[in-house]
Amino acid sequence: NQQTFDALRMSVDKNSTLWGLSEEEVKERVVIMPHTWGEDVERLTQQTTREEGDNDCRGVCEKADLLIASDCIYNPTYHKALLQSVVGAMDKNNGMFIVGYSFHGNVPTSQTLNFFTLAKEEFRLKVVREFKKDYCGQMGIGSEDEKRGAVYVKVLASKESLY
Repeated sequence: NQQTFDALRMSVDKNSTLWGLSEEEVKERVVIMPHTWGEDVERLTQQTTREEGDNDCRGVCEKADLLIASDCIYNPTYHKALLQSVVGAMDKNNGMFIVGYSFHGNVPTSQTLNFFTLAKEEFRLKVVREFKKDYCGQMGIGSEDEKRGAVYVKVLASKESLY
């Protein structure tokens, strides 16, 4: 929905200011767009080099050097489709994929973690960095689950990458 894209744009704007990036650099390097995982993956790379209104790439269609997914792997049904999109959109030499997640309790922990096994075995991605941050539980709609207070982050890269 439009609120999600507005929030993403606001996050990019705030962080780019903190990182000292110019508006021109952000416009040139950052693309926020809707996408259904696993579908029409070529469109993701075409969008990064397409001028507004154009249907063709200008020159080489570049792949992303950074992809971020937050709270997206709690449903194992979508693991493969998400990974198809990641591998299709990420530069295999220089790209990184940052995955932030917590355990929702909707499936066993092992099924959520199977995302990383699938990434390694079928999509040639490796975990190059990881960390965990503990909070005092997560308070959400109908939830006071202390287990969800742990937030995990893993950075993945192609096995062929320089990382």
